[in-house]
Amino acid sequence: MKKIITVFTIFILCCVCFCSCDLLSCKHTESVDAAVAPTCTEGGLTEGKHCSKCGEVLVAQQMVAPLGHTEKLEESKAPTCTEDGYTAAVSCSVCGVTIIEKEIIPASHTYGEWKQTSESDCFFEGERERACTVCEHIDTDKLPANTHSFVQNPDSGLFSCEKCEATIFAGHLYATFDVEVNWYEAYSVCEEIGGYLVTITSQREQEFINYILENKDYSFVTDSEYLYHTGGMLNSNGWMWVNGEEFDYTYWGPQGLDNTNNNWIVALTTSFISSANAQMKIGEWETNPIWFTEGFICEWELDITESEHYFTEWNTVTEVSCFADGEEYRFCTHCGLEETRTVKQLEHSFVLDEATGLTSCEHCDAGLYDGRIYKTFIVELSWFDAYKYCQNLGGHLVTITSEDEQIFIENYMEAQSFTQCAWIGLYFDESKWMWVTGEEFEYSNWAEGEPNDSGGIEAFGHVNWSSNGGKWNDFAPLPNTVQSENTIAFICEWEVN
Repeated sequence: MKKIITVFTIFILCCVCFCSCDLLSCKHTESVDAAVAPTCTEGGLTEGKHCSKCGEVLVAQQMVAPLGHTEKLEESKAPTCTEDGYTAAVSCSVCGVTIIEKEIIPASHTYGEWKQTSESDCFFEGERERACTVCEHIDTDKLPANTHSFVQNPDSGLFSCEKCEATIFAGHLYATFDVEVNWYEAYSVCEEIGGYLVTITSQREQEFINYILENKDYSFVTDSEYLYHTGGMLNSNGWMWVNGEEFDYTYWGPQGLDNTNNNWIVALTTSFISSANAQMKIGEWETNPIWFTEGFICEWELDITESEHYFTEWNTVTEVSCFADGEEYRFCTHCGLEETRTVKQLEHSFVLDEATGLTSCEHCDAGLYDGRIYKTFIVELSWFDAYKYCQNLGGHLVTITSEDEQIFIENYMEAQSFTQCAWIGLYFDESKWMWVTGEEFEYSNWAEGEPNDSGGIEAFGHVNWSSNGGKWNDFAPLPNTVQSENTIAFICEWEVN
């Protein structure tokens, strides 16, 4: 019964409240909902109204469809031979958006057929050209040089190209050029095609050259004498070969040294139409003015492998060591072809010297300490070259990062009776000293008063055993008005794998 009375009471109160509420008697106050104008791509709304008191919508807003773009055409432009063109584009004149983007049409010539202007041979590329039918622009194109086709001469056993007559001897290729140019021009031509003016450095090579010259056809020669330029020339320092080979073999004819002016060259006697220099033999050397126009001979070094050779024993070129491979060579006594081979780098063999307490390699005297190998090189180089030297050997200029390491190096150098200065891997970079390995520069062993940056150019570190017992000093790597020395020994360091 109590529950019924309670519910009835609540119902009466709600009715009283509802009847007194403004909702039943709201006098609307209009508020305008502003219209939204449509754009090219987005819809809009019409004007609407609602009651600002109760929120009732009095006039509903209606959706207005997007207006759509108003297209504007941008004209296309045809390309020319030298200027790009483009396709037509479309944009909206109202909002400016691009509807269809223009595409670039690259400039291009309208060419006719190719015409060959020069033939290829075994040494020089050929060339062809074509002309634009619109603007007459000429386009040129290189044609690849021919490939040599070597065949063996059954009499001499030499291999010569059946296209150009270039001949192989002792691992080199030789070719004669019957073109009237001065010595400088001949020098440039040989370099341009990857060779050099011929150098004759042995009796064996001279005999081969004689064979080539004796078997040429000289029917084209109209002068009393025809000479071939070589790579030998005379300057203030004496006779020299253009590639730096020693000028210690000569084959002067009886009239060979008839002039010894500077800038005269070695020429090879080849053919005689009359009795001029009749006492000279084909292939003998004689001097000739450097500007005199004759033929010339080019030489190239080749990498040749043949199945039939008669080789000498292997001879040492560079000794093998614990840090680098060695090199040996042999040559064929029949044709002179030389071969080289690499002798694999030695492995360190470390032994403990009880007298000094040092562990050193019995092959190379390198020292072993705390998992690292150290080696002094008595080769005077600049800091930069020493840095590259150690890198090329798989290590780096020594970094000394503790007193214990410094003591080891001092003992190691003392055991070697080292009394010079040596570069270490220390350099000054803008505001601080740094190790080449990136290790922290926390330990130093500078000599008194060092580093002092004498002359404002001392930016590299070295250890000094000549006067400071292994103390460090800053030093300049290049010669200048303060330092006259710029090359010293150096120490390399390797991590043990």
